Amino acid sequence: MILKTKYDPSISTKFVGVTGKTHKSVAEAKASFRLYPHGWVPCEAAFPQEFIDSEGTRYTALPDFHHPATGFYAEFKAHRMNGVGTKRAAVAAMDRIDSDIARGVLARSKRPYKALLNAWNHSIQTMACKTAQLPSETPLILIYETMQDLNEERRCARKGVFMLSLDNLQSFNGFLLFASLGLDVKFSRNDFRYGVGSAPT
Repeated sequence: MILKTKYDPSISTKFVGVTGKTHKSVAEAKASFRLYPHGWVPCEAAFPQEFIDSEGTRYTALPDFHHPATGFYAEFKAHRMNGVGTKRAAVAAMDRIDSDIARGVLARSKRPYKALLNAWNHSIQTMACKTAQLPSETPLILIYETMQDLNEERRCARKGVFMLSLDNLQSFNGFLLFASLGLDVKFSRNDFRYGVGSAPT
């Protein structure tokens, strides 16, 4: 594997990250350059299990990054996750959007923005389902591109989602370093104590 030394914003490579993987967004590709020096690598395979939403709908998921030294996984988001509660509701919403595009009511260029508001992969609930259903040795965290306000941190905490941003990841990366050395360490931030450690429970 040949690593790229810096992000290239040109049209042909703007989605290409540090390892040469083509990411889902420019923001995710850029994030890979900040995460890689701390042991985070892009994921190439989906979780080996299915997840189940509150209505019993099954789905699979491909995480964005993995920290092989500690077993942590991360979802990366450049925008605040939406509040759609189930996969069925998300699919129905996106079907309506695609119908509006087909009828010329909505411009196709608006679809990515509408997906942020309605798609299941952008829902905080799918993140909550995965966090709750993954085994303890496969902890999953949410990394936002930018700092979020206290309301978002509280929302994530209520859902059982451990959330940080690229801008305040330094202490957590230090925790990962100590955890990778086999030390029994815990991490807490502000008034939120998430109870993660070298052997999360």
